[in-house]
Order: sequence, then C-alpha cells, then structure tokens
Amino acid sequence: MVKTLQYAFEKWKRKTAGKGEVWKANVTAHENLYCENFSKFLGHAPKKGECESYVNGINAVSAADFNNAISQSGDKYLRSLENA
Repeated sequence: MVKTLQYAFEKWKRKTAGKGEVWKANVTAHENLYCENFSKFLGHAPKKGECESYVNGINAVSAADFNNAISQSGDKYLRSLENA
C-alpha cells in the first residue's frame, strides 16, 4: 500500500483519539511526584502554594479537554509532514 499524507493524518487521528484518558490517568497518578522532583531540582522546597497550584491545574483539565486540545493540532501535524 502506498503511504500518503492523508494516510499519515488518519493514522495520527486514530492514535491520538484516546490519549486524554491516558494523560489524565498518568498525571493524576504522579501529581504527588511533582513537588518531590521539583524540590530535588531546586535543591529546596518550592514556595508555598506551588504544589497546590499544580494539582489544581491538573484537576481543571478533563480528559475530554485534553483530547479536544490535541485534536486541534492535527492540521499542524499535517503541515509539518508537508514541509519535511
């Protein structure tokens, strides 16, 4: 089968269709690691409220929101293939 840009685009859409659920599960499962790793990077505890802000930001985005955001970038993916 001859591969085309349209074929690549359709494959990209199939692969990204359920990524919101995967993203949400991963960030929710590891949200407590954010402060731990951030502290290691900084060499001290982050300022007060930093960890809570991160968790609130994660909670503000649903899996559907994430899927909607990445579905908007399909045209960008296709343009990058056309310009490769």
